[in-house]
Amino acid sequence: MSLNTLQMTNGDAALSLLKKAGVLGTHLAWRDVLHEGPVPAGLALEAQSAVRADYLASRGFGNAIKLRHDFAKRDAVVRRARDFEEIVLWFEHDLYDQLQILQILTQLRADGIEAGRVSLVQTDVYLTALTIAELDALYPKRRTVTESSFAYARRAWDAFVSDDPMALLPFAREDAPQLPHLRAGFARLCEEYPWMHDGLSRSQRAALAAVSTGPARSDELFRRAQAREEAPFLGDASFAAIVRDLASGPAPLLEGEEDALVPSVLGRRVLAGDADWLAFAPCDRWIGGVHLTGSAPVRWDELLRTFNSREAAVQ
Repeated sequence: MSLNTLQMTNGDAALSLLKKAGVLGTHLAWRDVLHEGPVPAGLALEAQSAVRADYLASRGFGNAIKLRHDFAKRDAVVRRARDFEEIVLWFEHDLYDQLQILQILTQLRADGIEAGRVSLVQTDVYLTALTIAELDALYPKRRTVTESSFAYARRAWDAFVSDDPMALLPFAREDAPQLPHLRAGFARLCEEYPWMHDGLSRSQRAALAAVSTGPARSDELFRRAQAREEAPFLGDASFAAIVRDLASGPAPLLEGEEDALVPSVLGRRVLAGDADWLAFAPCDRWIGGVHLTGSAPVRWDELLRTFNSREAAVQ
């Protein structure tokens, strides 16, 4: 392990662990919750980061100026990646990490970083749950990113930023040997689209179900919702934003004060499968390059495991 190594990971907690474990090099956290909000195609990294910073600020994840500044510092390090002898990516199996891997690999390849300079440490155990000895044991197992892996990551990233959700399906259905967790990640991403029968995403449904179990503090609601996930990927701030969405707007599904929320009458109907939320509160959300709007956006058909539209379902 050389001091002239760029060590990249998902966020600050994992970055702190790498430093504590004595992992040498320049350390960089990606930090972006790419599964939420617009990630438009056709933009340079810096312009895309500006879009992301503004979105994150609008959702209460930080100050827009500071977010832009932090992304600019991150992007500047990535742009000089060729100055490092090796680039090591330390990432986990969940959706949050899988999208970050795709963006990073796509950017590195676009900047001319050749195969053999980049290696990937992947684990299906969260990095922050590992001991230092367990983390150290992962490093010798890192896998070199090949040309075919760069190419596959680029195709998957292009699918994510596309304005056609159907582009996601091949990656949600096929295995990629060097990106073994990507299929499950993309399958979970598809479930963030509104579902056919109630208009809720899987995360929204989990939040509504968590509240229906009984009033609780936000941290307990978060724990309840995440217990339903095969590979939890939401942070507490993202979950809090989902709860705010469900408790606001023209047709809230939750009502009451913080720590004492309960499902509204409509919330109970939606949770029972007796009502479609989007018939009362039209959608306005971004997932990657797709802008979901109105009462009949593209929806996820959980039974057929594909996308459809509400109109097509009732014809």
